[in-house]
Amino acid sequence: MEYYYDVLLNFSDYYYMFYEWDKDDNIEYVKKIPIKRVDSKTIINIIKNKIKVNDDFLKQIKDKTKLKDNKILKYACIFSDSKNALAIEFNEDGESISKSSLLLDDEINVNEFIYNLNNINLEYIITKEDNSYKDTRQNRKIKKIIKLELDNLYQNHNDSKLKYIYLEWFNKLDSNIDKIYEEMINKLNDDLTRVEYKIYELIKLSYNNV
Repeated sequence: MEYYYDVLLNFSDYYYMFYEWDKDDNIEYVKKIPIKRVDSKTIINIIKNKIKVNDDFLKQIKDKTKLKDNKILKYACIFSDSKNALAIEFNEDGESISKSSLLLDDEINVNEFIYNLNNINLEYIITKEDNSYKDTRQNRKIKKIIKLELDNLYQNHNDSKLKYIYLEWFNKLDSNIDKIYEEMINKLNDDLTRVEYKIYELIKLSYNNV
């Protein structure tokens, strides 16, 4: 078993690149963690999806990740294809439950270290697509705030404000509240444009003026 030592990791439901880490995140100092070389296809699948590994792999990494104060992270591992590296935490069923990028220096060191290791044949299945890597942390925040506002207005039957937001967003009128609510919610699944940033600023402004 190969290990990497003295690394900072930011395990989260979302895959944040190191430059998006926040001072309020639960960043862990990891004294020791298993490291495995996999092929590039596997790295891409791990980044883009939730995966599930088998019991044999879980047994290999069980209790091998050591944190400060002698705490143990039960199932965790760093994966690298010698070009990209990330850490994954699994639950007892082998399902990936959180991910962490590495700081730049650590990723470079991991990729250099693992270059001379052989690939393992990681047996896994993809359980769910994970789109968190597609958005920046700021974009996820903007989408969350817009959705919270839309949900609040819809649930409280504030039809006039919903219609106003819809008009500003799509530049058209519609009196069908269910339809415009659904259309706006669905639009948040797409990439943000300058129009969504405008809606976000309008929402903030509406509360600043209260």
